[in-house]
Amino acid sequence: MKKDTPYLRSKARIPQQARGIRTKEKIIAAAAALLSEKGYHNIDTPEIAARAKLATGTFYSYFNNKREIFIEIMQQKFKDIDDKVFSLYNSKIHKNRADNYREMKKIIHFMIHGNYEEYKINAHLLKEMFAMLLLDKELEKKRLTEEKKLMDTLASHMKTYKNNLRISDFETSAVLLYKIMDNMILQIKFKSTGLDKKRLLKEIEDMVCRYLLR
Repeated sequence: MKKDTPYLRSKARIPQQARGIRTKEKIIAAAAALLSEKGYHNIDTPEIAARAKLATGTFYSYFNNKREIFIEIMQQKFKDIDDKVFSLYNSKIHKNRADNYREMKKIIHFMIHGNYEEYKINAHLLKEMFAMLLLDKELEKKRLTEEKKLMDTLASHMKTYKNNLRISDFETSAVLLYKIMDNMILQIKFKSTGLDKKRLLKEIEDMVCRYLLR
């Protein structure tokens, strides 16, 4: 097991310039690849820096330790879903209010398939993330916080179309739908069902439509 350096708060900086942002992204990409290949406990910060083709000192300009990168990767997963699925929905689809079953089905299709497409973390890295979350209560707390934001956003969207929906408890329905979609997407990513992903995504979509729509 390779040891990481002690966690030092507020040492690392948040890049503002394009060059700094690109450097940070290189470090995250290198760490994600190594986490997937070797696991969290078998890598260290110099190895991550080397994979990113940077000096170890440069690594510490952006992250205090490898744990911070793990948190960044996890938060980015949720941010991608929020920005590229829910926010895109707000800016493009929400402008034309759906007032019939067919249009509502289009929204559900967009949400489910958009969620799947933004779940870019590969299966090996996902498994490593779950292992870490089981061992680290603080990380699990952060995950639940990010997840709650997405479920609140989903509940807010459902309220917008309450006249077209069968359900009335939007908060509970949002939790139920998010958990179902998230779990099934994980099963597809892990290839644990033995079924074609297109068939599974279609059935998820049909199931959600039957549950939500009048």
